[in-house]
Amino acid sequence: MTYDPASTNRLIARWRTQASQMRGATETLGEATTGGLPSRAVGAAQIFLDMWEQSARKASVAADVYADELTSTGTSYQSFDAEIARRMNALGSDAQ
Repeated sequence: MTYDPASTNRLIARWRTQASQMRGATETLGEATTGGLPSRAVGAAQIFLDMWEQSARKASVAADVYADELTSTGTSYQSFDAEIARRMNALGSDAQ
């Protein structure tokens, strides 16, 4: 298995961007008004906005979690690779 830190870093950046965009959408949806709609439509429109705001908030959290998990996994892979290299070097120096 080959670990490519550059690819992982690109994915992390994309997830962070999506999280940021979803936070922006959450804020925009939270500020949206139903003014100007007929009174009969206000309740349904508010429910619609609230549900989309909640979905955007959940998507933001999920994207941050994915980015955090990729960061953690990448760190684990790099630490594991470094430990293997250290042990291999120790074996090589012991053999001499």
